[in-house]
Amino acid sequence: MKGWIIIKNSYIPPLYIQIKDNLIGKINSGELAGGSQLPSERELSEIYDISRMTARNALTQLVDLGYAYRVKGKGTFVRLPNFERDFVKLSGFSQMLESRGIKPSSKVVKFSIIEADKKIASLLETAIGTKAYEIIRVRYGDSIPLALEYSYLPVSLFDNLLQYDFENISLYEVIENNYNHKLKFSKQWIKITTLYKKEAKMLDVEEKTPAFLLESISYDLSERVVEATRSLNIGDRTTFYTELWPSSGL
Repeated sequence: MKGWIIIKNSYIPPLYIQIKDNLIGKINSGELAGGSQLPSERELSEIYDISRMTARNALTQLVDLGYAYRVKGKGTFVRLPNFERDFVKLSGFSQMLESRGIKPSSKVVKFSIIEADKKIASLLETAIGTKAYEIIRVRYGDSIPLALEYSYLPVSLFDNLLQYDFENISLYEVIENNYNHKLKFSKQWIKITTLYKKEAKMLDVEEKTPAFLLESISYDLSERVVEATRSLNIGDRTTFYTELWPSSGL
């Protein structure tokens, strides 16, 4: 930030516009990365020897123009990358991110064998009490939390799945390449929800942050359920994409 030249004068553009334009330039060049914290009003006022009101106006402009967002009690941050989830292609989270130039990463919160309750049994199309793997992961794009993902797989189809490190390898690739369950199709549902305290903490956002709940069931070539997923996607960091084609009768 230091070294920027701000010319103080009495004509347009005013100081807050000059500061706003410089910050936008830093954001567009990548010098200020998505999710990074911008200087506070106090810091801007000290850097440029301006009033806090002028600094506040510059930051407000960035927010209003969509280049930044505010987090209550924390400050103003560069707008995060928006993850577009494709409903047309059947692919994994990491593959979708990589196809859009976003670096994927994951943190495994839990990986264990459980007994399917009513909800999980319904997703896996099996009986309550059936043994299933539960994988809970925080999914990141460019090191920024995007989603909290719960994956469930029937133990009967995946012997010794616990040996795999799903922070560093793709679950879909293991399903298809290591266990030879080639994916045929998937069913998906979207609901609007808000994040509970525990979920919000794992995603480093405020409690009750709006989110999309994506539920999906994936089937192999024999039309057996191989994986069910419940994914909480932060609302302002996710866009869903699909294509609609006219029926043959039109």
